[in-house]
Amino acid sequence: MAESDSNIRGARKAEMEMISTPVQSKKKRKTSLSTALDLAVDDPRYHKKMKQPVASVNTRCSPRSRPSLQNLPLELLESIFLYSANLALPRSYPSLGAKLSSKTTRLRFFMTGFQDTWDQFFGIPMYQSDLLEMPWVDMDFILEAQQAWADKYARGRCYRHYEKRGLAIPVPDLYQKSFHTHNRYMQHVLQLEKETWKFDARACFEADYERALQSPAYRTGFGGNLCTKPEIHPYARTPVDLLTGPWDEEKERRLLWLVRAGIRVQEVVEDEYVENIWKVVRDCINAAMISPEKPDPLLINCLMDAWTFEQFPKDDAYDVLVKLSERVEGGDDTQDIRHVVDYIITHINHQVRFLESYSENNDDSDNDFDDYYNYDDTV
Repeated sequence: MAESDSNIRGARKAEMEMISTPVQSKKKRKTSLSTALDLAVDDPRYHKKMKQPVASVNTRCSPRSRPSLQNLPLELLESIFLYSANLALPRSYPSLGAKLSSKTTRLRFFMTGFQDTWDQFFGIPMYQSDLLEMPWVDMDFILEAQQAWADKYARGRCYRHYEKRGLAIPVPDLYQKSFHTHNRYMQHVLQLEKETWKFDARACFEADYERALQSPAYRTGFGGNLCTKPEIHPYARTPVDLLTGPWDEEKERRLLWLVRAGIRVQEVVEDEYVENIWKVVRDCINAAMISPEKPDPLLINCLMDAWTFEQFPKDDAYDVLVKLSERVEGGDDTQDIRHVVDYIITHINHQVRFLESYSENNDDSDNDFDDYYNYDDTV
């Protein structure tokens, strides 16, 4: 009996020990995120890692960092440049500028800015304005880009000149200096009419340029004499250096292309980014009409329009009027130049009188307001 009691006690003792002893599992228990963070903070190994220098951390993380633009392949980088339409991208790093400065890339970028206008008369004027300001955009570059675009996207389209319709100046007067020019131009027009599908940007421009050189100065510019398909957004901004001079042949050709393409030269007057626009107008008249011994008819026809008469402060307008009057009194100009000078004087005079009248009316209005506010109704 005693033996059985001792056996029972031993069994109970073993059972109690099994209950009080924790069960060891082979699976690890999951810890919550907050608990894990707290444990990491309290873990001395964590403090040891935080004491590592920043350079070693950067070195360890650099293989997993994103690749920079400078390390991208040229094809991908060029695509980003074209789709972004951001001229600041090549200027951000010298290495990017070197990669994106090839003539092929520039031609594609220029074509991207003008293709909407060349295709369907749309376009972004500010984008085109920025492109025209680039130092690498000259007349040869423009014609090359235009030809490349036409060859790729406009094969089979009809192109023609409009010599016999919409002329503001009679045809014989256009060629009073040389009828050989007229003959060459007409040959070009007839050839284009036979092969209207074949576009030659350079040949067409050179024909119009030669004709423009023969045109006399006309007080309303070229008018309809350069009627052609719009090649630029009309609200694009003409580069200021093409308005104020001095002009060499390259600048004259580029200015003619812009006018021929349909740009509104006066748009620079309405541009909020151009400060002291009256100074631009004053410099334009001085360089084109007052300073030269023989004013250039091509520049007059491209530039002299209403925008050159309406921007002067009164004192500066008087100064310009005096200089133009002295030119008339000199009597050395041809008849067509004198007509243009008289036309400018007349319109600036009208503008000055308008300013004087406007000023007087404002003074009267101010006096009326003063009388109104100073009126004493108790009298």
